[in-house]
Amino acid sequence: MKITAVIAEYNPFHNGHLYHLQQARALTGADAVIVLMSGNFVQRGLPALVDKYRRTEMALQAGADAVFELPTAAATASAEGFAEGAVSLLHRLGAVTDLVYGCETADSKQIQQTAEFLLEEPEAYRRELTRCLKEGLSFPAARSRACEAYLPGSASLLGSPNNILAVEYHKAITKTGAPITPHALLRQGSGYHESASSIRRSLETGNRSALAQQVPDFVLGLLPYTITADDFSPLLMERLLMLTPKEMEDYADVTPQLAARIARFWSPNQTFSSLAAQVKSPDYTLTHIQRALLHLLLGTKKGELPLPFIRLLGFCPDTSALKGIKVRSQLPILVKTADAPAGALASECRAADLYRLAVWNRHRFLLPDEYHAGPIRLKVGRPSDRTAATLQICTPSETPEGLPSYLFPSE
Repeated sequence: MKITAVIAEYNPFHNGHLYHLQQARALTGADAVIVLMSGNFVQRGLPALVDKYRRTEMALQAGADAVFELPTAAATASAEGFAEGAVSLLHRLGAVTDLVYGCETADSKQIQQTAEFLLEEPEAYRRELTRCLKEGLSFPAARSRACEAYLPGSASLLGSPNNILAVEYHKAITKTGAPITPHALLRQGSGYHESASSIRRSLETGNRSALAQQVPDFVLGLLPYTITADDFSPLLMERLLMLTPKEMEDYADVTPQLAARIARFWSPNQTFSSLAAQVKSPDYTLTHIQRALLHLLLGTKKGELPLPFIRLLGFCPDTSALKGIKVRSQLPILVKTADAPAGALASECRAADLYRLAVWNRHRFLLPDEYHAGPIRLKVGRPSDRTAATLQICTPSETPEGLPSYLFPSE
């Protein structure tokens, strides 16, 4: 059985994502397509515009057979940590045969060559990287320049977020020895910054006519609210008030120098975005700072262990993907939150509760907690038949037909 995976954030889900899912199935001849999706917080160090369950609905309506959650610690890590966390989970699912990712080049041979070079890290490259960092370049810029010196053409490849992730996916697959075949899919239309950012602007300004041209019809009905990083400002400022610079250093992406800058610029009237902008320096990209602030808010410390299971966010009951995964998975699949081992979901529940609180504070829109928001269940199987009316949320006592609530694979 051929099961193809897509790693995504869907923040927001747009026409390019719909194309990606359709092409992932066609390109690989997949029997099923599963999505490994970030939860309520994403890799740029920001909250998702809408919660993970609504974005799961979007993915299912667009043709995904099942959606699993990429844990928060991996979803909010650097590109390398994001890719390693995602590929490791797909590998341990056992049944995934292919991975289709979108990027600005379809030259998978160049992507693999760059990945192998960065895994090897020749001594001359490391010296050049160190020299570039001493010049004051950020790590991404220094790595790009150092890599270009010994692998011509790699600088342009490493010039976009999607290409960087593509290289990291290849690195992770090579490093883990996962029997997963990666496929590059050339992105259609505008680049990342133009498409995703313009859609977010349309959402923020309430420009529904523009949105209708940018996203599938079913997405418009799944956006009852949107949330931004600044909605977390009071929570973040209170959190920073309680931490000394030394204590900050325990958290992911926070160096001693960055902790000192955060403490220097902190004030109770700051917003998330204004603090990040002030802390920004040649040594730290804005994205790095946003991730660091988010880790401080969520309590994500360095070296957190991966979850001992993978969470199912949504599924189509008649898909054969879950049965294939059940037979081969090295990981338990968590369907009911209450069935998780004691304390195993503490960090995920804390992140979800902070997101719920921010949504409530801004919109007076109360999301269900993690124990009352079971996986999204799709009644109709064929992607062409999927509509909003076919979706419902499982109650805590329900589990998908034919699937155990936990202990996956069998005892």
